[in-house]
This record gives sequence, structure tokens and C-alpha cells, in this order.
Amino acid sequence: MNAPVKPNSSGQGTVVIIKKKGGHGGHHGGAWKVAYADFVTAMMALFMVLWLVSQTDQVERKIISHYFRTGVFPEGGVSLIEMGEGIQDGTTGLSDREKIVEARAEQDDLQKTAQKVEAAILGLSPIAKNVKIRTIDRGLLIEILDGGEDLLFDLSSSALKPKLVELLGLMAPALDSLRNPIEVHGHTDARPFPKGAQRDNWTLSFERAAAARNVLEQAGLPSNRFAGVFAHGSMDLYKTDDPFHVSNRRISILAVRMVGRRAGGLSIAPEITKDAFERIQEKRSQPDPKTKTPK
Repeated sequence: MNAPVKPNSSGQGTVVIIKKKGGHGGHHGGAWKVAYADFVTAMMALFMVLWLVSQTDQVERKIISHYFRTGVFPEGGVSLIEMGEGIQDGTTGLSDREKIVEARAEQDDLQKTAQKVEAAILGLSPIAKNVKIRTIDRGLLIEILDGGEDLLFDLSSSALKPKLVELLGLMAPALDSLRNPIEVHGHTDARPFPKGAQRDNWTLSFERAAAARNVLEQAGLPSNRFAGVFAHGSMDLYKTDDPFHVSNRRISILAVRMVGRRAGGLSIAPEITKDAFERIQEKRSQPDPKTKTPK
């Protein structure tokens, strides 16, 4: 297109050049791209979390939740040197996953030992009904209660009755199969000694625990396996609502957990509330798989 020529005041022509530019639509902006990218990232994170949850069991989920609940840094702060222990434990050199694996193996060993003890005392009636076996945070707890049948010891006496000696002798091989330290605890009821007596419940509970430890050692449990003998007197009652109840007179044997309590500061042991006698009765009531039941 020829440029139009316009005359100016001096009579000379002025050339005007007109350039046409191609038209464009309105500017849409890129905000939607940012929002879409955020959405995709969030969905990826969600599916990643769902996948991790599906691949982990309850114990690992507890460890993960405990990690985020307590925060990155412990109370009181840490030094720069301590921060280098992030992946592995500074004292044991074990990662969290390794500690979980060890804790599971230890829990399996404790439960197998509980089954061995139950099998060993299966035919020892009636004292078997007074044995309570359960796993707690500290380990495998075996409690031998006084059921009022004079099967453990006489009143105010630390001499163990023959049935109790036999019971402890049957338990010793099962406990020896563990590598965990063994504690023996003595307990009494709240019945006080007469005034002027040279002994009290503290002394009595210690003597009973020490006597039980001696029987376990004589039955084959090495002396270096014992972590201690403890006297509780009447301060740790089995029947808190009845301080004079016979079940408060008891001997407790604890196989101390070594790994589980270090696994992220969590307890991974399920509480076993059913006592040994109840499980024995269930085993007896179950039909023998080798015997065909009549139709």
C-alpha cells in the first residue's frame, strides 16, 4: 500500500508511513498453571503417603508418628556434633529399622518362652492356676500367686513349699533359653509383723525372692543371668482394693526386655492379659487333631 502524501504549509509533501500489526487476544495470565502444579504436587504427596502406609505395619507407623510428634530436635537443643547421629543411634549404631527388627525378634522370643513355661507347668496342678504370664513394657512377667492353698510358703515364712520348688524347677529351662536378664521380685500382703519382731515385710519379701532365685539357679539357670533380687514388701499389691488378700503374697520373675524399649522410645509389646491357667484349660478343651471325632 502506497503511503498517502499530505501537503504541508510550505507546499511540500509529507510522507506518512502506516504499519499494521497483527491483532492478539487478551492476556490470560499463568496463575492457573501455578495452581495446577500445586494440585499435582499435593496429589503426588498424598499417593506417596498412602503407599507408605500400605507398605508399613502398625509398629513402623508408631515409629513414624512418634518421630513427627516429638519434633526434629530433642528438648534442650543439640550440638552440631550430636546432629550427626541422625540416621543411626549414637550408642548402639543401629538404625531405627534395625532396632525394630531386633525388637520384633525379641518379642517373638519372649512369647515363645511364655509358651514353653505354660507347656512345662501343664500337668502341675493345682498350682498352675496361680501362675500369671504376660508381656509388659519391661519384658516377660511371670507371677506366682498365693491362692490360699498353702502351696507357696507358710505365713511369715520364707521357706518355699515343695510345689513351688517343683514349679520353679520346671520354669528354669525355659528361662535359660532366653538371653534376657532375669529379675526376681518378692511381695507380701499388708499384714504387719508383731511389735518387737526382728523381721518385717521388707525382709520377708526379700528372703522369699532370694530363695526363689536359689531354686532357679539350682535348676540350671546360671547365676550370671540374674540382674537382681528385689524386695517390695507390701508396697506393690496385686489386689490393691484388698491389702490383706492372699494373692498379694507372690513371687514375680521378670525377663527384662533389652531391645524393645529402645525402639524409638515406644513399646511394641502387646499386652497379654490371659493367664497361663486359662490358656492351659483352652488347650485341654481343644480336640486332639489326631483323634477323629464321631459324626
